[in-house]
Amino acid sequence: MSSKQRNTNHDAIASMYDLKGIERHEIVLNCLDRLILKNIPEGAHIFDLGCGTGQIAQRLLKRGYQVTGLDSSEGMLNVARENAPNAKFILDDARFFKLLPTFHAAISTDGVLNYFLKPEELHDVLQNVYNSLLENGIFVFELYLEELCESDWKNNDSGGGVKDDNVWVDIWNYDIENKIGRKDTTRFQFINGNWQRLDKSFFLKAYSAKDVKIALEKVGFTEVNIYDVNRDLEVNKASQTACFVCRKPLSE
Repeated sequence: MSSKQRNTNHDAIASMYDLKGIERHEIVLNCLDRLILKNIPEGAHIFDLGCGTGQIAQRLLKRGYQVTGLDSSEGMLNVARENAPNAKFILDDARFFKLLPTFHAAISTDGVLNYFLKPEELHDVLQNVYNSLLENGIFVFELYLEELCESDWKNNDSGGGVKDDNVWVDIWNYDIENKIGRKDTTRFQFINGNWQRLDKSFFLKAYSAKDVKIALEKVGFTEVNIYDVNRDLEVNKASQTACFVCRKPLSE
């Protein structure tokens, strides 16, 4: 697919993404254990939507699952192939990909779906995931919900980190009227004896639980359950997210 048709923003931070810490991926795996892994066959084929640098794929492979990851960032996938060489990776945009019904389960973590700013884009993503699942397949995804994150996004002014050859600063802003969070990232990378600067902006949509549930049911998903990551799954995370779990029904 042409880069003009996919979001390539994360190429700019791909090489430093894992520098932000990989501990959160163990938290994600623990949540997946509780929500879906016990309900799918051993060696099941899992689709990782917005797989990033392949950290979750790597952990699922070690559990004996087959993993196919999809991401719109070629830079992220280059790192993912190093982290999880036995997984299959696809360069494509979640709004446009087409896969045959292949997977026992699909996952999407780290707020990937919040990057789709229009309801019709979110619908297209959900439809594509639905089409890729086998009957009775499970979809679980993590999402920043309007009800949970609005206060955090309004008051989260900055963040960042310092490593030997990378320094980055994240500045947050929130458009309360349109429910759009904006993260402006400035990165300094030490390359060939010089510090080089890069600036990139990322936009995320805060959806309501009601609107997401309606979108899932419109596509055809059933048994929709919503879990507050901190309260229901007993995860101590600074960010406020929810996990949605739903199922593609058996045909009648």
